Amino acid sequence: MTAAGVLYHPATVVALAMLCGWGMYALGRALAPASRVVGGKLKTYACGEHVEADAFPTAYHLYHAAFIFTLLDVVALVIGTVPKSAITWLAGAYIAVGLVAIVILFKD
Repeated sequence: MTAAGVLYHPATVVALAMLCGWGMYALGRALAPASRVVGGKLKTYACGEHVEADAFPTAYHLYHAAFIFTLLDVVALVIGTVPKSAITWLAGAYIAVGLVAIVILFKD
Protein backbone atom coordinates (compact mmCIF):
# COMPACT_ATOMS: atom_id res chain seq x y z
CA MET A 1 0.00 0.00 0.00
CA THR A 2 1.30 3.46 -0.84
CA ALA A 3 1.82 6.28 1.63
CA ALA A 4 -1.17 8.13 0.22
CA GLY A 5 -3.31 5.02 0.63
CA VAL A 6 -2.38 4.79 4.31
CA LEU A 7 -2.81 8.51 4.90
CA TYR A 8 -6.25 8.65 3.26
CA HIS A 9 -7.54 5.48 4.92
CA PRO A 10 -10.68 6.30 6.98
CA ALA A 11 -9.17 4.95 10.20
CA THR A 12 -6.09 7.16 9.77
CA VAL A 13 -8.21 10.22 9.00
CA VAL A 14 -10.38 9.64 12.08
CA ALA A 15 -7.32 9.11 14.27
CA LEU A 16 -5.68 12.30 12.98
CA ALA A 17 -8.92 14.28 13.48
CA MET A 18 -9.22 13.00 17.05
CA LEU A 19 -5.58 13.85 17.71
CA CYS A 20 -6.02 17.37 16.33
CA GLY A 21 -9.19 17.86 18.39
CA TRP A 22 -7.47 16.67 21.53
CA GLY A 23 -4.54 19.00 20.77
CA MET A 24 -6.84 22.02 20.41
CA TYR A 25 -8.61 21.10 23.64
CA ALA A 26 -5.29 20.77 25.49
CA LEU A 27 -4.06 24.09 24.08
CA GLY A 28 -7.26 25.85 25.11
CA ARG A 29 -7.07 24.36 28.58
CA ALA A 30 -3.45 25.51 28.93
CA LEU A 31 -4.25 29.07 27.77
CA ALA A 32 -7.46 29.50 29.79
CA PRO A 33 -7.32 31.34 33.09
CA ALA A 34 -7.90 29.37 36.28
CA SER A 35 -11.56 29.21 37.24
CA ARG A 36 -12.84 30.68 40.50
CA VAL A 37 -15.91 29.78 42.52
CA VAL A 38 -18.38 32.62 42.08
CA GLY A 39 -21.85 32.77 43.67
CA GLY A 40 -24.13 32.50 40.64
CA LYS A 41 -21.72 31.10 38.08
CA LEU A 42 -23.50 27.76 37.70
CA LYS A 43 -27.07 29.12 37.86
CA THR A 44 -29.30 29.14 34.79
CA TYR A 45 -29.44 32.56 33.13
CA ALA A 46 -32.89 33.59 31.92
CA CYS A 47 -32.67 37.35 31.27
CA GLY A 48 -32.33 38.23 34.94
CA GLU A 49 -35.26 36.10 36.12
CA HIS A 50 -34.96 33.38 38.71
CA VAL A 51 -35.80 30.09 36.99
CA GLU A 52 -35.71 26.65 38.55
CA ALA A 53 -33.80 24.09 36.49
CA ASP A 54 -36.60 21.50 36.44
CA ALA A 55 -39.39 24.04 35.78
CA PHE A 56 -38.92 24.00 32.00
CA PRO A 57 -41.59 21.80 30.37
CA THR A 58 -40.58 19.52 27.54
CA ALA A 59 -42.87 19.26 24.54
CA TYR A 60 -42.56 16.83 21.69
CA HIS A 61 -45.69 17.83 19.77
CA LEU A 62 -43.68 18.91 16.72
CA TYR A 63 -41.66 15.69 16.56
CA HIS A 64 -44.07 14.02 14.12
CA ALA A 65 -44.07 17.03 11.79
CA ALA A 66 -40.28 17.14 11.77
CA PHE A 67 -40.07 13.41 11.14
CA ILE A 68 -42.55 13.60 8.24
CA PHE A 69 -40.62 16.52 6.74
CA THR A 70 -37.38 14.55 6.99
CA LEU A 71 -39.01 11.52 5.40
CA LEU A 72 -40.38 13.58 2.50
CA ASP A 73 -37.05 15.32 2.06
CA VAL A 74 -35.14 12.02 1.87
CA VAL A 75 -37.66 10.52 -0.56
CA ALA A 76 -37.44 13.61 -2.80
CA LEU A 77 -33.63 13.52 -2.69
CA VAL A 78 -33.44 9.83 -3.57
CA ILE A 79 -36.04 10.06 -6.34
CA GLY A 80 -34.47 13.25 -7.71
CA THR A 81 -31.06 11.64 -8.02
CA VAL A 82 -32.12 8.35 -9.60
CA PRO A 83 -30.23 7.84 -12.86
CA LYS A 84 -32.18 7.33 -16.08
CA SER A 85 -30.88 3.81 -16.43
CA ALA A 86 -32.48 2.74 -13.12
CA ILE A 87 -35.49 0.48 -12.98
CA THR A 88 -38.67 2.59 -13.01
CA TRP A 89 -40.74 0.31 -10.79
CA LEU A 90 -38.03 0.43 -8.14
CA ALA A 91 -38.38 4.22 -7.85
CA GLY A 92 -42.15 3.80 -7.69
CA ALA A 93 -41.77 1.22 -4.94
CA TYR A 94 -39.57 3.64 -2.99
CA ILE A 95 -42.27 6.32 -3.26
CA ALA A 96 -44.92 3.80 -2.16
CA VAL A 97 -42.91 2.77 0.90
CA GLY A 98 -42.41 6.46 1.81
CA LEU A 99 -46.15 7.12 1.49
CA VAL A 100 -46.98 4.10 3.65
CA ALA A 101 -44.57 5.39 6.29
CA ILE A 102 -46.25 8.82 6.20
CA VAL A 103 -49.71 7.24 6.54
CA ILE A 104 -48.50 5.28 9.56
CA LEU A 105 -47.12 8.45 11.11
CA PHE A 106 -50.42 10.31 10.57
CA LYS A 107 -52.36 7.55 12.31
CA ASP A 108 -50.50 8.21 15.55
